[in-house]
Amino acid sequence: MIDPRALASDELRPGERLLWVGQSDAARLFGGRDAFLVPFSLLWGGFAISWEVGVLTSGAPWFFALFGSVFALIGLHLIVGRFFVKRHRKRTEAFAVTDKRAFITNGRSSRETDVRRMDRSITWTRGRTHCSVEWGGSGGGLFSGGGVQHVYANTGMDGLFGPRPMAFFDVADGTAMVQALDDAAGR
Repeated sequence: MIDPRALASDELRPGERLLWVGQSDAARLFGGRDAFLVPFSLLWGGFAISWEVGVLTSGAPWFFALFGSVFALIGLHLIVGRFFVKRHRKRTEAFAVTDKRAFITNGRSSRETDVRRMDRSITWTRGRTHCSVEWGGSGGGLFSGGGVQHVYANTGMDGLFGPRPMAFFDVADGTAMVQALDDAAGR
C-alpha cells in the first residue's frame, strides 16, 4: 500500500495548502456499471473461448486460431483482468484537494482540475458508505456529454477509449472530502 499523504505532498506547488487526502476503497470492485458489464463479459468471453477451443480441436487453419485468440484475450480481460487493473489503481492512486485544485496522482503521473471554477459540470454520487465525484461531462452515458470514457469509468476499462475522467471514486471518508471541496470552491 502507498502513503496517500506522502504521495500528495510530493505534488504540491509552492504556496499550495493541502485540505484533504484520500484513496478509493480497494475492496469495492463492483459498481453500478457492472450490472451490464458482468453479463456482457460472460457472454463475450464464453463465445470467444468456445470458438477458440473449437478451432484448436478441429484442426482449422492457424489464421482462425490467431483471430479467435484476440477475442478470447479481450474476453478474459472483460471477465477478470479489468478487476486486477481496477484494484491496482485503487491501491496506488491518491486523491487530494488543495486550496486551489483537486488532483489524482500515482507518483508518476497526475490529473487535476481547478476546484474554484463553478462552470465545470460535477456529478456527485453518495451511497450508504461511500461517495464519488466526477468532474467534466456527466457520468450518465455516451450521448449525455460524458463520452465513452465516462461510460467505462471506474470499471478497470477506463482509459481504453480516451483519457480517464477526473474523478474520485469510492471514497470511504466522503464527508471530509465534500467538506474540503466546498472549502476550496469557496476561496
